[in-house]
Amino acid sequence: MSASLIAKEISQYIIYNFLNNDERGFDIDTDLQQNGILDSFSTFALIAFIDERFAVNVNIVDINTDNFRTVNTITALVQQMQKQQNKFISIA
Repeated sequence: MSASLIAKEISQYIIYNFLNNDERGFDIDTDLQQNGILDSFSTFALIAFIDERFAVNVNIVDINTDNFRTVNTITALVQQMQKQQNKFISIA
């Protein structure tokens, strides 16, 4: 899945679930923590969405402010996890 498609799906999830479908002023570089969009509960909801939608397992060590700062940083994390999981699949 391309980075732009991952970013689009994460953005849509955030807009629908945390912004009441109001995407004004929101883009993939919006700081999610500084703007109060992600708190501990919404972060875990987003992680559950990411795990299910992109078939990855977000490790506890990956849950930090740097990885969950913007849609772009979350997208990079998802792509990194997908690459790591593909390595394990091709080795097995």
